[in-house]
Amino acid sequence: AVAIGHWAAIAVSLDSAGEIQAGNVLELVPEMSWVTWLLQVMPLFFVVGGFSSAMSLDSHLNPKDGGPAGRPQDWIVARMRRMVAPAIVLAATWVVALAIGTVSGFGALVAAGATAAAIPLWFLANYTIDTALAPYVLPRFRKNPVAVAMVLGGLFAALEALRFAHHAGVAGLEGFHHLAHINWVTGWLIFQVAGFAWRDGLLPTGGRLVAVATAFWTAAVAAVTVGPYPMAMVHFPGLDLSPTHPPSLALLLFGMAYSATALAAAPAVSNFLARSKRSWAAVVAANSVAMSIYLWHMTAAVIAGATFYAFGALPTADAGTAAWWLQKLPMMGLSAVVLGVIVALVAKVERRALLAERTPWNGGQASMLLAAAGVSVAFKLWTLGNVTGVAVGAVLLLALWYGSVADRSPARGA
Repeated sequence: AVAIGHWAAIAVSLDSAGEIQAGNVLELVPEMSWVTWLLQVMPLFFVVGGFSSAMSLDSHLNPKDGGPAGRPQDWIVARMRRMVAPAIVLAATWVVALAIGTVSGFGALVAAGATAAAIPLWFLANYTIDTALAPYVLPRFRKNPVAVAMVLGGLFAALEALRFAHHAGVAGLEGFHHLAHINWVTGWLIFQVAGFAWRDGLLPTGGRLVAVATAFWTAAVAAVTVGPYPMAMVHFPGLDLSPTHPPSLALLLFGMAYSATALAAAPAVSNFLARSKRSWAAVVAANSVAMSIYLWHMTAAVIAGATFYAFGALPTADAGTAAWWLQKLPMMGLSAVVLGVIVALVAKVERRALLAERTPWNGGQASMLLAAAGVSVAFKLWTLGNVTGVAVGAVLLLALWYGSVADRSPARGA
């Protein structure tokens, strides 16, 4: 869904001087924003991630074999190694490409491609932080789920009110409105905590869950019709009250509605997969390369766009028109083909990380949290939308990986 959404949103063309112009089709045709209500799946990803983290932490912190409880830092680094390892190949690839482009005189074009390829990586910046917090939030949530929900909800609401007041021009908020960016963590953490609640059986089921989903859908629609929020559930340049930079109230309502709908359907999906071994095998196979698909789909789009540019076949019709889609669909098809080739080459890195034996972190909790924060900052820099951020973020990620995060135990090295 994310790959298709990003490929569809790309609006790349040539201006009158023959220079490449790249942007988001939603900037040019904002009435298409309703499509984002179908393809914005990241809130659900964080909910499912919370469920997965809670299940994994249960076995790590409370082993059933009577052995000693695992350390939080060992669990965090194991998850980070699985998550970051595929991104290291992407970082190294683009660092080399930038160096070659600079030396060969194509630095500007390669920089544009590197910036576009970094678009999906904001997710890893946030997911890294929420994953690092999971071993500490989960026990507190289980001790008092209502209190944790109220604290997170109250903090989110206060920061969202601060952002809204600044947007409305309320005086005296100079500098303070930047505090609203804390919701980069709080907003996505709320979805993760919803996954904890799902894991612990605290969510309603059946018809009651459908009713909850309906209530959230109603509130989300009101937020973008009666309320001040834009229809789009993804960010693009120039958008007021962005839904994701940081997460807004509208995204929170939408994400809860989307996730509650998915969870209501989950029993039926599970029953179907239990009856169909072939379908379940397909799910397992797809999940084993999911991160590779996510990380590389924009790189594939850059390669496809460069190919169309080389052959003078970039779309020339007005963005959003039927003619534009007819010109654009072949480029999306080539993106899918290129992505398939790339995934075939890099997927072994992801599979190796998924199956690797877990080895402990050589340090305490503070050093692990500091490393996680550094990785998150590296991803964030990578997604700033300029070549300096891409270069610094990618190099910093490589340095952190090879300097501290990567497992270099003798067994692993063998």
